Amino acid sequence: MKNYVIIPTYKEADNLKELLPLLTKYNVIIVDDNSLDGTEKICRKYKNVRLIVRKNKRGLASAVTDGILSIKEKDAKVVVADADFEHDYSRIGDIFNLLDKNDFIECVKVGKRLWNRGIISTAAKRLLYMLVPESTWLKDPMSGFFGFRTGSVDIEKLKPQGYKIMLEIFMNLKKGSTKAHLEYNYGYRKHGRSKLKPRVIMEFIEQVLRLNNYRILVFLAIGVFGIFLNEFLLYLFYLKFPLFLSLVYAIVISTLANFLMNHYITFKGRSNFIPSILKFSLVTLVAGLINLGVAFYLSFVVMYLIANFIGIVLSFVFKYLLSENFIWSISKK
Repeated sequence: MKNYVIIPTYKEADNLKELLPLLTKYNVIIVDDNSLDGTEKICRKYKNVRLIVRKNKRGLASAVTDGILSIKEKDAKVVVADADFEHDYSRIGDIFNLLDKNDFIECVKVGKRLWNRGIISTAAKRLLYMLVPESTWLKDPMSGFFGFRTGSVDIEKLKPQGYKIMLEIFMNLKKGSTKAHLEYNYGYRKHGRSKLKPRVIMEFIEQVLRLNNYRILVFLAIGVFGIFLNEFLLYLFYLKFPLFLSLVYAIVISTLANFLMNHYITFKGRSNFIPSILKFSLVTLVAGLINLGVAFYLSFVVMYLIANFIGIVLSFVFKYLLSENFIWSISKK
């Protein structure tokens, strides 16, 4: 079984001059997005380096995927790293050793530099955990330093998008794959500038929604439908029944419809009917109390309609998170 190091690059020639001498004992695949900065000339100096130049494509995730697809062995061991020296290349050998008994290795940052990782990175991590609970095994889901065995990944299911290819590979590990963590000292970029831009953040959000199978949007649509259904039923029942009784009928029926649509559409096949409806009833009750409490409290500060809207938003977030992680929870990878 061969070992490969895949390094995606774009205008990293100055870093490659110092990096490639450190990797002479590995089969290195450089996937470059047509940098035109001397990368080709540098790579030609090393017999262990194979260069793939992409002239009409861009993006770290797709670059790594192209590197994987260029490997002919069915079950090779692969380490993915950046070229900027933020990753600890001295640990590459340790990753390959761990891959002898594991299918996937996540490299987790440690060190003094972590204090300034920023609000954006932390928020992205929390968003991922909330919407894709299967990902919570990952301690550092934003990392680009990791290892895996190609035979343990459904390569054909990969949908490279943006910069977070490790997350994509993790989510497409085959059933029964074994995993381990490895800590490394987080370093500093030596040359060039970071590629993090607002577009990268938007691509990450799109990736998270896709890995979430857009459940949160379906959940929202069903919730909005439930509001209109409630109003329509209230109108119909009030033609024949007292207001209080009409309200009860409308709330019960629309709530049951909400549960059935989420059970059979949003979270289809994730939990049995009886446990789900019992949990749903409890969560719905608590969400209603949150809405009521927030709306009533904030009505002393802001207009009552605004207070009620904030209550609705908070109760929606609460209800969705509990739906994802409690009512229709699934076992995590």
